[in-house]
Amino acid sequence: MSKTAPDGGPAAAGAVSNTGRNSLLYLAGALMQGLGIFIVQPFALHLLNSDGKWQELYLSVSLIQVGVVLASAGLPLAITKAWFEPGGQAKARAISGFLTIGGLLLGLAGAGTYGLVTGGNGTASFAIALVAMGLQASVLAAQAILRAQGRPLMFVALSLCSSMAAYVGGLLAMLLFGAEAVVFMAGYGVLVFLSAILSLLVGRPAMPLSHKGALREAIAVGAPVLPHTGALMLLTQGAPFLLAALAANGISGDYGKVQVFILGTITLLGALNNAWVPALMSVRGQDRVARMRSTMTTASLAGLAIVVVAAAGANLVVHLMAGGKESLIPVAQLMPLAAMGYVLYLNASTLLFADNATWWLSVVTPAVLLVSAAVAFWPASTGNLVGVAVSSAGSFLLLGVAYFAVARKRAAGGWAPGIYVACCIAAVGYTVVLMLLPTNLTTGLITVASVAVAVLGGAALWRARLRPGSARMKPERASVD
Repeated sequence: MSKTAPDGGPAAAGAVSNTGRNSLLYLAGALMQGLGIFIVQPFALHLLNSDGKWQELYLSVSLIQVGVVLASAGLPLAITKAWFEPGGQAKARAISGFLTIGGLLLGLAGAGTYGLVTGGNGTASFAIALVAMGLQASVLAAQAILRAQGRPLMFVALSLCSSMAAYVGGLLAMLLFGAEAVVFMAGYGVLVFLSAILSLLVGRPAMPLSHKGALREAIAVGAPVLPHTGALMLLTQGAPFLLAALAANGISGDYGKVQVFILGTITLLGALNNAWVPALMSVRGQDRVARMRSTMTTASLAGLAIVVVAAAGANLVVHLMAGGKESLIPVAQLMPLAAMGYVLYLNASTLLFADNATWWLSVVTPAVLLVSAAVAFWPASTGNLVGVAVSSAGSFLLLGVAYFAVARKRAAGGWAPGIYVACCIAAVGYTVVLMLLPTNLTTGLITVASVAVAVLGGAALWRARLRPGSARMKPERASVD
Protein backbone atom coordinates (compact mmCIF):
# COMPACT_ATOMS: atom_id res chain seq x y z
CA MET A 1 0.00 0.00 0.00
CA SER A 2 1.49 3.33 -0.98
CA LYS A 3 2.19 6.05 1.50
CA THR A 4 0.03 8.47 -0.41
CA ALA A 5 -3.02 6.30 -0.19
CA PRO A 6 -5.82 7.18 2.16
CA ASP A 7 -4.27 4.86 4.66
CA GLY A 8 -1.00 6.69 4.72
CA GLY A 9 0.66 9.15 7.02
CA PRO A 10 -0.63 12.38 5.47
CA ALA A 11 -4.23 11.39 5.91
CA ALA A 12 -3.67 10.20 9.43
CA ALA A 13 -1.84 13.39 10.27
CA GLY A 14 -4.81 15.31 8.92
CA ALA A 15 -6.94 13.86 11.66
CA VAL A 16 -4.81 15.74 14.15
CA SER A 17 -3.65 18.87 12.33
CA ASN A 18 -7.16 19.78 11.21
CA THR A 19 -8.81 19.17 14.57
CA GLY A 20 -10.73 22.47 14.55
CA ARG A 21 -12.05 22.03 11.00
CA ASN A 22 -12.93 18.40 11.62
CA SER A 23 -14.74 19.31 14.84
CA LEU A 24 -17.02 21.67 12.92
CA LEU A 25 -17.73 19.04 10.29
CA TYR A 26 -18.48 16.35 12.88
CA LEU A 27 -20.70 18.80 14.76
CA ALA A 28 -22.58 19.77 11.59
CA GLY A 29 -23.10 16.10 10.83
CA ALA A 30 -24.39 15.45 14.33
CA LEU A 31 -26.81 18.38 14.05
CA MET A 32 -28.17 17.05 10.76
CA GLN A 33 -28.26 13.54 12.24
CA GLY A 34 -30.19 14.79 15.25
CA LEU A 35 -32.68 16.55 12.99
CA GLY A 36 -33.88 13.12 11.88
CA ILE A 37 -35.84 12.41 15.06
CA PHE A 38 -36.90 16.05 15.33
CA ILE A 39 -38.40 15.93 11.84
CA VAL A 40 -40.03 12.54 12.26
CA GLN A 41 -41.42 12.70 15.82
CA PRO A 42 -44.33 15.15 15.27
CA PHE A 43 -45.49 13.25 12.16
CA ALA A 44 -45.06 9.87 13.86
CA LEU A 45 -47.11 11.02 16.86
CA HIS A 46 -49.85 12.24 14.53
CA LEU A 47 -49.92 9.09 12.40
CA LEU A 48 -49.79 6.63 15.31
CA ASN A 49 -52.39 8.56 17.34
CA SER A 50 -51.89 6.17 20.27
CA ASP A 51 -49.81 6.48 23.43
CA GLY A 52 -49.20 2.73 23.42
CA LYS A 53 -47.95 2.64 19.83
CA TRP A 54 -45.83 5.74 20.40
CA GLN A 55 -44.21 4.22 23.49
CA GLU A 56 -43.38 1.05 21.52
CA LEU A 57 -41.78 3.07 18.72
CA TYR A 58 -40.00 5.41 21.11
CA LEU A 59 -38.43 2.57 23.10
CA SER A 60 -37.37 0.78 19.89
CA VAL A 61 -35.71 3.87 18.43
CA SER A 62 -34.13 4.75 21.78
CA LEU A 63 -32.65 1.26 22.00
CA ILE A 64 -30.90 1.81 18.67
CA GLN A 65 -29.87 5.40 19.36
CA VAL A 66 -28.30 4.71 22.72
CA GLY A 67 -26.80 1.38 21.70
CA VAL A 68 -25.11 2.88 18.64
CA VAL A 69 -23.79 5.94 20.47
CA LEU A 70 -22.46 3.98 23.43
CA ALA A 71 -20.99 1.21 21.29
CA SER A 72 -18.58 3.85 19.98
CA ALA A 73 -16.87 3.78 23.40
CA GLY A 74 -15.48 0.29 22.71
CA LEU A 75 -13.96 -1.32 19.65
CA PRO A 76 -14.16 1.77 17.41
CA LEU A 77 -11.68 3.47 19.76
CA ALA A 78 -9.48 0.38 19.58
CA ILE A 79 -9.54 0.65 15.76
CA THR A 80 -8.50 4.31 15.87
CA LYS A 81 -5.78 3.56 18.41
CA ALA A 82 -4.38 0.70 16.30
CA TRP A 83 -4.30 2.94 13.24
CA PHE A 84 -1.78 5.29 14.84
CA GLU A 85 0.60 2.49 15.81
CA PRO A 86 3.56 1.74 13.52
CA GLY A 87 2.23 -0.38 10.68
CA GLY A 88 -1.13 -0.50 12.42
CA GLN A 89 -3.44 -0.01 9.42
CA ALA A 90 -3.73 -3.75 8.76
CA LYS A 91 -4.46 -4.43 12.43
CA ALA A 92 -7.08 -1.67 12.47
CA ARG A 93 -8.85 -3.17 9.47
CA ALA A 94 -8.79 -6.64 11.06
CA ILE A 95 -10.35 -5.26 14.27
CA SER A 96 -12.87 -3.47 12.07
CA GLY A 97 -13.78 -6.82 10.52
CA PHE A 98 -14.18 -8.33 13.99
CA LEU A 99 -16.55 -5.52 15.02
CA THR A 100 -18.54 -5.82 11.79
CA ILE A 101 -19.01 -9.59 12.00
CA GLY A 102 -19.35 -9.73 15.77
CA GLY A 103 -21.90 -6.91 15.87
CA LEU A 104 -24.07 -8.58 13.25
CA LEU A 105 -23.94 -11.94 15.03
CA LEU A 106 -24.79 -10.32 18.37
CA GLY A 107 -27.71 -8.46 16.83
CA LEU A 108 -29.11 -11.62 15.28
CA ALA A 109 -28.52 -13.57 18.49
CA GLY A 110 -30.24 -10.85 20.52
CA ALA A 111 -33.28 -10.88 18.26
CA GLY A 112 -33.40 -14.68 18.37
CA THR A 113 -33.07 -14.77 22.15
CA TYR A 114 -35.80 -12.16 22.50
CA GLY A 115 -38.05 -14.29 20.33
CA LEU A 116 -37.38 -17.40 22.41
CA VAL A 117 -37.89 -15.63 25.73
CA THR A 118 -41.19 -14.14 24.60
CA GLY A 119 -42.31 -17.35 22.91
CA GLY A 120 -42.63 -15.58 19.59
CA ASN A 121 -45.26 -13.25 21.03
CA GLY A 122 -42.94 -10.34 21.80
CA THR A 123 -42.91 -6.92 20.19
CA ALA A 124 -41.59 -7.27 16.64
CA SER A 125 -40.31 -3.69 16.74
CA PHE A 126 -37.81 -4.61 19.45
CA ALA A 127 -36.53 -7.58 17.44
CA ILE A 128 -35.99 -5.36 14.38
CA ALA A 129 -34.24 -2.80 16.58
CA LEU A 130 -31.80 -5.44 17.84
CA VAL A 131 -30.95 -6.54 14.29
CA ALA A 132 -30.55 -2.88 13.24
CA MET A 133 -28.12 -2.36 16.11
CA GLY A 134 -26.09 -5.29 14.81
CA LEU A 135 -26.00 -3.82 11.32
CA GLN A 136 -24.92 -0.46 12.72
CA ALA A 137 -21.72 -2.13 13.97
CA SER A 138 -20.38 -2.09 10.41
CA VAL A 139 -21.12 1.64 10.20
CA LEU A 140 -19.23 2.27 13.45
CA ALA A 141 -16.31 0.17 12.23
CA ALA A 142 -16.06 2.12 8.98
CA GLN A 143 -16.37 5.44 10.80
CA ALA A 144 -13.49 4.50 13.11
CA ILE A 145 -11.29 4.03 10.03
CA LEU A 146 -12.51 7.28 8.49
CA ARG A 147 -11.90 9.14 11.77
CA ALA A 148 -8.31 7.93 11.90
CA GLN A 149 -7.79 8.85 8.24
CA GLY A 150 -9.08 12.36 8.84
CA ARG A 151 -12.02 12.00 6.40
CA PRO A 152 -14.89 13.72 8.22
CA LEU A 153 -16.98 14.33 5.10
CA MET A 154 -17.38 10.62 4.38
CA PHE A 155 -17.84 10.00 8.12
CA VAL A 156 -20.73 12.47 8.16
CA ALA A 157 -22.21 10.99 4.97
CA LEU A 158 -22.35 7.56 6.60
CA SER A 159 -23.98 9.08 9.71
CA LEU A 160 -26.71 10.71 7.65
CA CYS A 161 -27.41 7.57 5.62
CA SER A 162 -27.75 5.42 8.74
CA SER A 163 -29.75 7.98 10.77
CA MET A 164 -31.68 10.76 9.04
CA ALA A 165 -32.35 8.72 5.90
CA ALA A 166 -33.39 5.76 8.05
CA TYR A 167 -35.86 7.88 10.05
CA VAL A 168 -37.38 9.27 6.87
CA GLY A 169 -37.55 5.72 5.48
CA GLY A 170 -39.51 4.62 8.53
CA LEU A 171 -41.94 7.51 8.18
CA LEU A 172 -42.48 6.81 4.48
CA ALA A 173 -43.12 3.15 5.30
CA MET A 174 -45.92 4.16 7.69
CA LEU A 175 -47.43 6.45 5.06
CA LEU A 176 -47.40 3.66 2.49
CA PHE A 177 -48.17 0.53 4.51
CA GLY A 178 -49.94 1.62 7.69
CA ALA A 179 -49.37 3.54 10.92
CA GLU A 180 -47.81 0.85 13.09
CA ALA A 181 -44.57 0.95 15.06
CA VAL A 182 -43.38 -2.30 13.45
CA VAL A 183 -43.92 -0.82 9.97
CA PHE A 184 -41.79 2.19 10.89
CA MET A 185 -39.03 -0.06 12.21
CA ALA A 186 -39.14 -2.21 9.07
CA GLY A 187 -38.61 0.86 6.86
CA TYR A 188 -35.91 2.07 9.20
CA GLY A 189 -34.19 -1.32 9.08
CA VAL A 190 -34.06 -1.38 5.27
CA LEU A 191 -32.17 1.93 5.18
CA VAL A 192 -29.80 0.76 7.93
CA PHE A 193 -29.08 -2.37 5.89
CA LEU A 194 -28.19 -0.25 2.84
CA SER A 195 -25.98 1.94 5.04
CA ALA A 196 -24.17 -1.18 6.27
CA ILE A 197 -23.44 -2.18 2.66
CA LEU A 198 -22.06 1.31 1.97
CA SER A 199 -19.87 1.13 5.07
CA LEU A 200 -18.28 -2.10 3.85
CA LEU A 201 -17.37 -0.41 0.56
CA VAL A 202 -15.96 2.69 2.26
CA GLY A 203 -14.24 1.17 5.30
CA ARG A 204 -12.93 -2.02 3.63
CA PRO A 205 -12.64 -4.16 6.78
CA ALA A 206 -10.44 -7.27 6.74
CA MET A 207 -11.09 -10.69 8.20
CA PRO A 208 -10.31 -10.79 11.93
CA LEU A 209 -7.59 -13.45 11.51
CA SER A 210 -5.84 -11.62 8.66
CA HIS A 211 -3.48 -9.86 11.10
CA LYS A 212 -1.71 -11.70 13.88
CA GLY A 213 -2.70 -10.36 17.28
CA ALA A 214 -5.67 -8.30 16.03
CA LEU A 215 -8.27 -10.73 17.31
CA ARG A 216 -6.54 -11.02 20.68
CA GLU A 217 -6.34 -7.24 21.04
CA ALA A 218 -9.98 -6.81 20.00
CA ILE A 219 -11.11 -9.27 22.67
CA ALA A 220 -8.77 -7.76 25.27
CA VAL A 221 -10.21 -4.31 24.61
CA GLY A 222 -13.81 -5.34 24.03
CA ALA A 223 -14.32 -7.73 26.96
CA PRO A 224 -13.94 -5.11 29.74
CA VAL A 225 -16.03 -2.69 27.72
CA LEU A 226 -19.09 -4.97 27.58
CA PRO A 227 -20.22 -4.38 31.20
CA HIS A 228 -19.29 -0.72 30.81
CA THR A 229 -21.39 -0.34 27.66
CA GLY A 230 -24.38 -2.03 29.26
CA ALA A 231 -24.09 0.12 32.37
CA LEU A 232 -23.67 3.31 30.37
CA MET A 233 -26.66 2.41 28.25
CA LEU A 234 -28.78 2.03 31.37
CA LEU A 235 -27.34 5.22 32.81
CA THR A 236 -28.52 7.07 29.72
CA GLN A 237 -31.72 5.24 28.88
CA GLY A 238 -32.66 3.54 32.13
CA ALA A 239 -34.95 6.33 33.41
CA PRO A 240 -37.84 5.60 31.01
CA PHE A 241 -37.76 1.91 31.89
CA LEU A 242 -37.56 2.74 35.61
CA LEU A 243 -40.55 5.06 35.23
CA ALA A 244 -42.46 2.40 33.28
CA ALA A 245 -41.94 -0.03 36.16
CA LEU A 246 -42.56 2.32 39.10
CA ALA A 247 -44.70 5.27 38.01
CA ALA A 248 -48.25 5.55 36.75
CA ASN A 249 -49.10 4.51 33.22
CA GLY A 250 -48.11 7.13 30.63
CA ILE A 251 -45.47 8.87 32.75
CA SER A 252 -42.66 7.05 30.96
CA GLY A 253 -44.09 8.09 27.59
CA ASP A 254 -44.15 11.74 28.70
CA TYR A 255 -40.50 11.53 29.71
CA GLY A 256 -39.76 10.00 26.33
CA LYS A 257 -41.26 12.98 24.52
CA VAL A 258 -38.36 15.13 25.72
CA GLN A 259 -35.70 12.41 25.95
CA VAL A 260 -34.20 13.86 22.78
CA PHE A 261 -32.60 16.57 24.94
CA ILE A 262 -30.31 14.08 26.66
CA LEU A 263 -29.84 11.83 23.63
CA GLY A 264 -29.11 14.85 21.45
CA THR A 265 -26.61 16.16 23.98
CA ILE A 266 -24.72 12.87 23.99
CA THR A 267 -24.87 12.65 20.19
CA LEU A 268 -23.39 16.12 19.74
CA LEU A 269 -20.58 15.53 22.20
CA GLY A 270 -19.91 12.13 20.67
CA ALA A 271 -19.55 13.84 17.30
CA LEU A 272 -17.05 16.35 18.68
CA ASN A 273 -15.21 13.51 20.39
CA ASN A 274 -14.43 12.09 16.96
CA ALA A 275 -12.02 15.00 16.56
CA TRP A 276 -10.71 14.88 20.15
CA VAL A 277 -9.91 11.14 20.13
CA PRO A 278 -7.19 11.09 17.43
CA ALA A 279 -5.78 14.35 18.82
CA LEU A 280 -5.24 12.73 22.25
CA MET A 281 -4.27 9.24 21.08
CA SER A 282 -1.53 10.45 18.76
CA VAL A 283 0.64 12.03 21.53
CA ARG A 284 2.46 10.94 24.69
CA GLY A 285 4.35 12.53 27.59
CA GLN A 286 4.35 16.31 27.88
CA ASP A 287 2.78 16.64 24.45
CA ARG A 288 -0.22 14.78 25.84
CA VAL A 289 -0.48 17.22 28.75
CA ALA A 290 -0.54 20.21 26.42
CA ARG A 291 -3.00 18.52 24.08
CA MET A 292 -5.27 17.56 26.97
CA ARG A 293 -5.27 21.13 28.29
CA SER A 294 -6.34 22.41 24.88
CA THR A 295 -8.91 19.63 24.42
CA MET A 296 -10.47 20.04 27.88
CA THR A 297 -10.74 23.78 27.39
CA THR A 298 -12.54 23.23 24.10
CA ALA A 299 -14.68 20.43 25.55
CA SER A 300 -15.72 22.50 28.58
CA LEU A 301 -16.78 25.41 26.40
CA ALA A 302 -18.53 23.05 23.98
CA GLY A 303 -20.48 21.48 26.84
CA LEU A 304 -21.53 24.91 28.11
CA ALA A 305 -22.55 25.98 24.59
CA ILE A 306 -24.72 22.87 24.17
CA VAL A 307 -26.41 23.53 27.52
CA VAL A 308 -27.09 27.15 26.55
CA VAL A 309 -28.57 26.36 23.15
CA ALA A 310 -30.47 23.18 24.07
CA ALA A 311 -31.97 24.48 27.31
CA ALA A 312 -33.01 27.69 25.57
CA GLY A 313 -34.96 25.70 23.00
CA ALA A 314 -36.70 23.46 25.55
CA ASN A 315 -39.80 25.65 25.90
CA LEU A 316 -40.37 25.97 22.15
CA VAL A 317 -39.62 22.32 21.40
CA VAL A 318 -42.02 21.07 24.08
CA HIS A 319 -44.81 23.20 22.62
CA LEU A 320 -44.07 21.86 19.13
CA MET A 321 -43.23 18.21 19.84
CA ALA A 322 -44.87 17.32 23.14
CA GLY A 323 -48.33 18.74 22.65
CA GLY A 324 -47.54 21.87 24.65
CA LYS A 325 -47.42 19.99 27.96
CA GLU A 326 -45.72 22.76 29.93
CA SER A 327 -44.92 20.53 32.92
CA LEU A 328 -42.27 18.90 30.70
CA ILE A 329 -40.42 22.17 30.02
CA PRO A 330 -38.26 22.15 33.19
CA VAL A 331 -37.51 18.46 32.57
CA ALA A 332 -36.23 19.28 29.09
CA GLN A 333 -34.27 22.28 30.40
CA LEU A 334 -32.43 20.13 32.96
CA MET A 335 -31.50 17.25 30.65
CA PRO A 336 -28.69 19.02 28.72
CA LEU A 337 -26.76 19.52 31.99
CA ALA A 338 -25.56 15.94 31.43
CA ALA A 339 -23.10 17.50 28.97
CA MET A 340 -20.83 18.82 31.69
CA GLY A 341 -20.16 15.42 33.22
CA TYR A 342 -20.06 13.68 29.85
CA VAL A 343 -17.22 15.80 28.42
CA LEU A 344 -15.05 14.91 31.42
CA TYR A 345 -15.87 11.22 31.02
CA LEU A 346 -15.10 11.26 27.27
CA ASN A 347 -11.61 12.68 27.61
CA ALA A 348 -10.66 10.68 30.69
CA SER A 349 -11.83 7.39 29.15
CA THR A 350 -9.90 8.16 25.96
CA LEU A 351 -6.69 8.16 27.99
CA LEU A 352 -7.60 4.76 29.44
CA PHE A 353 -8.06 3.38 25.94
CA ALA A 354 -4.81 4.94 24.77
CA ASP A 355 -2.93 3.28 27.64
CA ASN A 356 -4.68 -0.12 27.36
CA ALA A 357 -6.24 0.33 30.80
CA THR A 358 -9.82 -0.41 29.73
CA TRP A 359 -10.39 -2.76 32.67
CA TRP A 360 -11.22 0.35 34.69
CA LEU A 361 -14.37 0.77 32.59
CA SER A 362 -15.79 -2.54 33.80
CA VAL A 363 -15.51 -1.28 37.39
CA VAL A 364 -16.23 2.45 37.35
CA THR A 365 -19.33 2.66 35.13
CA PRO A 366 -21.30 -0.17 36.81
CA ALA A 367 -20.50 1.35 40.21
CA VAL A 368 -21.79 4.75 39.09
CA LEU A 369 -24.91 3.06 37.68
CA LEU A 370 -25.72 1.50 41.05
CA VAL A 371 -25.42 4.86 42.81
CA SER A 372 -27.50 6.65 40.17
CA ALA A 373 -30.24 3.98 40.29
CA ALA A 374 -30.50 4.39 44.06
CA VAL A 375 -30.74 8.17 43.71
CA ALA A 376 -33.34 8.02 40.92
CA PHE A 377 -35.54 5.40 42.61
CA TRP A 378 -37.51 7.79 44.84
CA PRO A 379 -38.36 10.47 42.24
CA ALA A 380 -39.19 7.75 39.70
CA SER A 381 -41.52 5.97 42.12
CA THR A 382 -43.42 9.21 42.74
CA GLY A 383 -43.53 10.19 39.06
CA ASN A 384 -41.42 13.30 39.72
CA LEU A 385 -39.91 13.87 36.26
CA VAL A 386 -37.98 16.97 37.34
CA GLY A 387 -36.33 14.93 40.11
CA VAL A 388 -35.50 12.17 37.60
CA ALA A 389 -33.89 14.73 35.27
CA VAL A 390 -31.85 16.20 38.13
CA SER A 391 -30.64 12.75 39.17
CA SER A 392 -29.71 11.97 35.56
CA ALA A 393 -27.60 15.12 35.19
CA GLY A 394 -25.99 14.44 38.58
CA SER A 395 -25.22 10.86 37.56
CA PHE A 396 -23.26 12.02 34.51
CA LEU A 397 -21.33 14.49 36.65
CA LEU A 398 -20.49 11.66 39.04
CA LEU A 399 -19.41 9.55 36.05
CA GLY A 400 -17.08 12.27 34.79
CA VAL A 401 -15.55 12.92 38.21
CA ALA A 402 -15.03 9.19 38.80
CA TYR A 403 -13.16 8.78 35.51
CA PHE A 404 -11.17 11.94 36.18
CA ALA A 405 -10.07 10.48 39.52
CA VAL A 406 -8.88 7.32 37.74
CA ALA A 407 -7.18 8.95 34.75
CA ARG A 408 -5.97 12.35 36.02
CA LYS A 409 -2.36 11.26 36.55
CA ARG A 410 -2.11 10.12 32.93
CA ALA A 411 -2.16 13.79 31.87
CA ALA A 412 -1.34 15.55 35.13
CA GLY A 413 -1.55 19.30 34.79
CA GLY A 414 -3.55 19.16 31.56
CA TRP A 415 -7.15 19.17 32.72
CA ALA A 416 -7.85 22.94 32.82
CA PRO A 417 -9.87 22.56 36.05
CA GLY A 418 -10.55 26.28 36.46
CA ILE A 419 -12.23 26.58 33.08
CA TYR A 420 -14.15 23.34 33.57
CA VAL A 421 -15.53 24.29 37.00
CA ALA A 422 -16.43 27.79 35.78
CA CYS A 423 -18.34 26.28 32.84
CA CYS A 424 -20.18 23.88 35.18
CA ILE A 425 -21.23 26.73 37.48
CA ALA A 426 -22.32 28.85 34.52
CA ALA A 427 -24.35 25.96 33.06
CA VAL A 428 -26.20 25.33 36.32
CA GLY A 429 -26.84 29.03 36.95
CA TYR A 430 -28.11 29.56 33.41
CA THR A 431 -30.48 26.60 33.69
CA VAL A 432 -31.87 27.81 37.01
CA VAL A 433 -32.59 31.23 35.47
CA LEU A 434 -34.44 29.60 32.56
CA MET A 435 -36.54 27.54 34.95
CA LEU A 436 -37.69 30.72 36.69
CA LEU A 437 -39.13 32.13 33.47
CA PRO A 438 -42.80 31.65 32.44
CA THR A 439 -43.54 28.48 30.47
CA ASN A 440 -45.82 30.01 27.82
CA LEU A 441 -44.98 29.82 24.12
CA THR A 442 -44.27 33.55 23.84
CA THR A 443 -41.49 33.27 26.43
CA GLY A 444 -40.10 30.28 24.54
CA LEU A 445 -39.95 32.23 21.28
CA ILE A 446 -38.29 35.24 22.94
CA THR A 447 -35.73 32.99 24.65
CA VAL A 448 -34.80 31.23 21.41
CA ALA A 449 -34.54 34.54 19.55
CA SER A 450 -32.36 36.08 22.27
CA VAL A 451 -29.96 33.14 22.38
CA ALA A 452 -29.82 33.00 18.56
CA VAL A 453 -28.84 36.68 18.41
CA ALA A 454 -26.22 36.17 21.13
CA VAL A 455 -24.75 33.12 19.37
CA LEU A 456 -24.63 34.82 15.97
CA GLY A 457 -23.09 37.92 17.51
CA GLY A 458 -20.47 35.86 19.31
CA ALA A 459 -19.64 33.97 16.11
CA ALA A 460 -19.28 37.22 14.17
CA LEU A 461 -16.99 38.67 16.85
CA TRP A 462 -14.89 35.50 16.93
CA ARG A 463 -14.55 35.52 13.14
CA ALA A 464 -13.60 39.20 13.13
CA ARG A 465 -10.84 38.59 15.68
CA LEU A 466 -9.44 35.76 13.58
CA ARG A 467 -9.53 37.75 10.33
CA PRO A 468 -6.06 38.35 8.85
CA GLY A 469 -4.85 41.80 9.77
CA SER A 470 -6.72 41.96 13.08
CA ALA A 471 -4.79 42.80 16.22
CA ARG A 472 -4.87 39.22 17.53
CA MET A 473 -3.62 37.81 14.21
CA LYS A 474 -0.59 40.10 13.89
CA PRO A 475 2.56 38.25 15.00
CA GLU A 476 4.91 40.06 17.34
CA ARG A 477 8.21 41.10 15.81
CA ALA A 478 11.14 39.21 17.20
CA SER A 479 13.73 41.28 19.02
CA VAL A 480 17.14 41.58 17.35
CA ASP A 481 18.86 43.20 20.28
